[in-house]
Formats: sequence, C-alpha cells, structure tokens
Amino acid sequence: MDFKLCCAPNTAMKTRIFFGAVMIAALAAVLTLDWRLEQAWPLRPWAAGGPVASILLFLVVLAFWELGRLARGAGLEVLPVSGLAGAAAVGLWPYWGRLLWPGGAGDALVALAGMVAGTIFAEQMIRFRTAEGLRRVAATSLGVLYLGVGTAAILSIRMTWGVAVLVMFLVAVKATDMVAYFVGSAAGRHKLIPWLSPGKSWEGTVGGLIGGAGAAALAAGLLGVRAIPLWQAAVLGAVFGAAGQFADLCESLLKRSAQAKDSGAAVPQFGGVLDMLDSPLLAAPVAWAIFSAIPGL
Repeated sequence: MDFKLCCAPNTAMKTRIFFGAVMIAALAAVLTLDWRLEQAWPLRPWAAGGPVASILLFLVVLAFWELGRLARGAGLEVLPVSGLAGAAAVGLWPYWGRLLWPGGAGDALVALAGMVAGTIFAEQMIRFRTAEGLRRVAATSLGVLYLGVGTAAILSIRMTWGVAVLVMFLVAVKATDMVAYFVGSAAGRHKLIPWLSPGKSWEGTVGGLIGGAGAAALAAGLLGVRAIPLWQAAVLGAVFGAAGQFADLCESLLKRSAQAKDSGAAVPQFGGVLDMLDSPLLAAPVAWAIFSAIPGL
C-alpha cells in the first residue's frame, strides 16, 4: 500500500486539530485578558475591548493583504493605502469611536465612511489618474465594506453586550464550521453547492448546525448569559451557524472567481486568515441585529 495515500489524510487531520487547538487557546487568552482588564479598570474607557480590538486589527491587516491577492488572481487590483486604512478605521470604529465620542459615535460613522470613500478616490487619482479607475475603486471599496463592516459588527457585539455574548456568538459560528467539517469528512454524500464549494455537503451542514446550537447553549449556560434562556441560545446558535455557512460560501465565491483554493497559507490545513475569518464577518451583522432585539440583554 502506498504510504502517502495511507497516511496523508490522517496526518492532515492531526495537523488541523493541532493548529485548531492552538488558535482556540490563543483566542481564549485574548478574551480572558480583555475581560480581566475591564474588571480591573472599569472607569478607564480603553480597558474594555482593547485586546479584542488589537487582535482584530492584526487580522484585518492580514485579511486585506489576502483579499488583494485574490483580486489580482481575478485580474483586479486594490489600492493598498486607502483600502487598508479604511478597513481598519471602519472595523475598529466601535472601539476608538467610543473613546473619542463617549456619548455616542453612531452619526460620526457616516462621516467616516464618506472620508474613507474620498480617500480611495484620492489615492487612485494620485497614483494612477484615470487608468482602471472604476475597477480599482470598486475592488477597494468591496474590501473596506467586507472586512471593515464585518469586523465592526464583531467588535460592536463585544463593546455593547460584553465578552460573554461575544464568546457565545463566536462559539456558535466556529463550532458549526468545525462540526460541519468533521461530519462532512466522515459521512458527507450529497454536495451542497458543487459549483461553488465542492467540499461542503448537506450532511455536514446539518451536523454543523446541530453542533452550533449545542455549543451556543453550552456557552450561554457556562458564561451566565441570563437574558438568553438555554433553548433560545440553541436556536440562536443554529441561526448564527447558518449565517456563518452562508458567509463561508460568499468567500468561496471570491476564491472561485480568482481560481484559488485558499485565500492564503497562514495556517497549515486552514488556509489563509480570510478563510478562518470569513464566517464571523458576515454572520456578525445578523447576530448584532438579533441581540439588539432581545430585551434586557
């Protein structure tokens, strides 16, 4: 029997489990630090959300670089200075906007979005004049909208409802991802959307949603999210998981259009940062809207 054929899948699975455990531990450390800083210095506005904002900034920088790589694969180009600055400014707005305007920074976000748009046009004019202007401005604006708004929604959940609610959301989305992967690998027979994401199956998707529901209920119970009953947390976990699976398909669309299997190679067996961040990015606005409607949260 060919050794490579026999052992390669097993080795890949072990590598995925190892790096997955490392990333979960690192994220848990960041969230714990964030919570402890808020408890230690409740009257200092920079304490709440600082570590989460910092790690999100790091991820946005890497994800924007990967998005630029995908754009080049599709024959497009993003404007790196205005695009990255705009995505970071919008994405971290729930944190630094509150430091500048403690009474409420919602209206100022409209002005920020307008300035980011103007900066994108300015960079195009200065560097390239009219050459490929529409294509560059459009691709860069997509990067700001996709990464900036998605990141802002994730950070806004933390800033508005605290670390526990953020953990519940993240656990639901990523548990759906992980369970769907393992169930699909073991029992996937019917492809979900073969032309868009050949690796996804209906069996994996259903298993993932069940896993997301259970993980959300467990997180809500352990972390004491009293405003959300366990049955409701389970329903929300399935909803967030479904939104995350759709978000994953959206990133698959970008990769297929660029003829790329992964957005990058930052983590072995996981692909790029955008491959890991994609599901929370577009699931977070859905979660934010639902959390906003829950009385007493």
